[in-house]
Amino acid sequence: MTTEDFIKRMTNIPFAWSSVGKAAIILLVCGGVALVVGLLYASGAADSSAQDIQPVSFSHKFHAGQLEISCLFCHRYAHVSSVAGVPSMQLCMGCHQNLGEETPETKKLLGYWENGTPIQWIRLQRLPDFVYFTHEMHLHHGVDCVHCHGRVEEMPHTPRASSFEMGWCLSCHRQQGGSLDCLTCHK
Repeated sequence: MTTEDFIKRMTNIPFAWSSVGKAAIILLVCGGVALVVGLLYASGAADSSAQDIQPVSFSHKFHAGQLEISCLFCHRYAHVSSVAGVPSMQLCMGCHQNLGEETPETKKLLGYWENGTPIQWIRLQRLPDFVYFTHEMHLHHGVDCVHCHGRVEEMPHTPRASSFEMGWCLSCHRQQGGSLDCLTCHK
């Protein structure tokens, strides 16, 4: 068989083979697009210590551990709101203005205060828009902060919360007797 005969044979592929080939190509392209979208989505939620560096280093180990400051002192909205809230600059300065000793991090805090500039904290946890979560409801049902956030009083830096993947939440709801109705957490 000559090269010309081979090319003629290959270009006269039956219609059925052509349909299977087209379907395979479409499937591969769709799979590739799904893979790329999945990787982009996952990279936004990945636990990368580089993306967690805050503008002012805050030690939960010092504040919650050594000083024994309650979570709800700083995260004042947790028991009355869906969000725990980031402490206001005014709340931080209520204590830090009266300190005699300054560290490099407290100097940064004072700099923000004196310039009237809000600290651009790095958000460590974000749920999808279709998920409804409320700190208030969980606290009222006896779920302590440590259950989701771990032993922050032993953590030198601001910790990420648990993954909050659906399986993790459902497991907790089953163990604690929480609702398993989809509309409890999904809008």
